[in-house]
Amino acid sequence: MVINMGIINPRERLSAEDYLYLFWFEKIIRGAEIEYDEFQPTESMINHFNAYVKKWTEDFYHDPVHFEKPVDWDVERKKTPYFKEKLKAGHKFEVWAEQEFKKQGVQLGNFYDKNGQYSGENAFGLEIKHDMKLEETGNIYIEYQERLKNTLPWTNSGILKEDNAKYWMIGSSCEYYIFLKSDLYELYQSLRKSPLKIYGCHFVKEIANGTSKGFLMSRAKAKELCFASTISDFLSKINTEYYAAGYYVHGRRDCKYIANKPDASLQIYHSVDDAVHAGYKKCTDPSCFHK
Repeated sequence: MVINMGIINPRERLSAEDYLYLFWFEKIIRGAEIEYDEFQPTESMINHFNAYVKKWTEDFYHDPVHFEKPVDWDVERKKTPYFKEKLKAGHKFEVWAEQEFKKQGVQLGNFYDKNGQYSGENAFGLEIKHDMKLEETGNIYIEYQERLKNTLPWTNSGILKEDNAKYWMIGSSCEYYIFLKSDLYELYQSLRKSPLKIYGCHFVKEIANGTSKGFLMSRAKAKELCFASTISDFLSKINTEYYAAGYYVHGRRDCKYIANKPDASLQIYHSVDDAVHAGYKKCTDPSCFHK
């Protein structure tokens, strides 16, 4: 990768930004105890600055998980220390996931502006959630409501947020699971109807700060419900076809319920979630979506 970002040409007229960069480079990086009136740029100073910028940029692109930081939108609302901690940890996981998808040739198209973030996390439709306690507790936390402070009213978030998300990736770089958002929503609705009858799941409130509502799912339940447990497996599955007929969508063409039906009678989808949104239910045969 050829990197020329921030390079200053000492043989051209310097811009206002160039003077500012060099002055603060001298004060902060090289520790010069000077004010601007005493500041004198030199060619050797510019060469040192350019080398520093080049090294920084190479390190940044080599390890974006370490170097990238989330932008705290503090102008609109002040964040609690707890929220800021979650923001930083979550951002690292998002950057890691983005890099892993790139290795598979997939650009997630992460949103960074306000309008984009409110409509979803990325153009791909994948919500990425970092779970700090999965390794410690063996449980995954699925949020459905949140509030900035424990004195404010609850707002829908997570799986109840109306956005473009079709898939949910949750965990850490060491262990994660990818779900269909529709499956998590169905589980939430089932918990509402029978909160004590679904093995491996139960509602909880985040007590320490009182700013989140959700339910816990055991690791065993996550393995049972998840759409994929690796990115490569996930991409393989979403690139397959799903077959809708009657009231149900099927993951296998040889499913016993549609094996004898002609191709012309089947509606083809490239996502189970799309089929569910179109009004179909998932096939009741447990093997239909496990190839």
